[in-house]
Amino acid sequence: MSVNKGKSTDQIVHMVTESEDGLAVKALLKQMDISRRTVTRLMQNRGILLNGASVPLSETVHAGNTLCLSFVQSDLKTALFLREAPDILYEDEDLVIVNKPFGMPCHPSKEHQDDMGTLLMKYYGNDFTVRTAGRLDKDVSGVMVYAKNSRTASQLSGHHIHKQYTAVITGQFEEPSGRLECRLKKTPYLRQAFVSPDGKDCMTDYEVLEVYPGHSFVSVSIVTGRTHQIRATMAHFGHPLLGDALYGGSTELIRRPALHCSSVTFTHLKTKKKITVVCDLPEDMQKLKSLPCEG
Repeated sequence: MSVNKGKSTDQIVHMVTESEDGLAVKALLKQMDISRRTVTRLMQNRGILLNGASVPLSETVHAGNTLCLSFVQSDLKTALFLREAPDILYEDEDLVIVNKPFGMPCHPSKEHQDDMGTLLMKYYGNDFTVRTAGRLDKDVSGVMVYAKNSRTASQLSGHHIHKQYTAVITGQFEEPSGRLECRLKKTPYLRQAFVSPDGKDCMTDYEVLEVYPGHSFVSVSIVTGRTHQIRATMAHFGHPLLGDALYGGSTELIRRPALHCSSVTFTHLKTKKKITVVCDLPEDMQKLKSLPCEG
């Protein structure tokens, strides 16, 4: 199986082997560890091609056939194919820290099995279990910390891990830095958080990094940890993230929330040394710097 990546299309190309001769496409995709959710996306875009022709899942494959899985939307370019190796930024016997791509959940759920936790378990072996320390929204990219064993997971649950985010907001703040305070509420009936007098205290610190026509890059850290804290807070103060349609952000320049966890800093549980792990901005956010900077 090979991966071909282009500017507008990502493709997985697989040559059918003798042992796979006679399988239905659906069975072959399952054998290739392609998730059901991914298969659904492919079918919707007529992206399952056998010898160059779009085929149904019931089609039979034969040795020597070429199966091509074609993704035509750049925002589907994630590690959905669970044979792909994770992008490991730091690792020791207790921890693994990775760069989670946007579009990929950080842990499995009923709706999502093509997640970073499953990818790590596939990478280390099916008898290996990893546990996430914190979380990132599915469409948020960046640094994720995972424990390799239950003891470390338990220790991390009460251990402070400082996260620094990079966000691209609509417009610009009047002040170069500051703290945004509000009260956020989340209900199980709504996908988004909203400001409410009976919500929980929410404090978000920001520092303006670069200003462009119509948007700004800001460094963000959260003092409290609320669901959608950065996304909801920025929208409440009149600066929704670019690409964040849920909170009123424009999707003209980017089609997912322009938010990236750019670094984590913590004291190692064993060595007691301070560790900082950084992660470069993904390509879709880098492109937002293509306009001349205002300051």
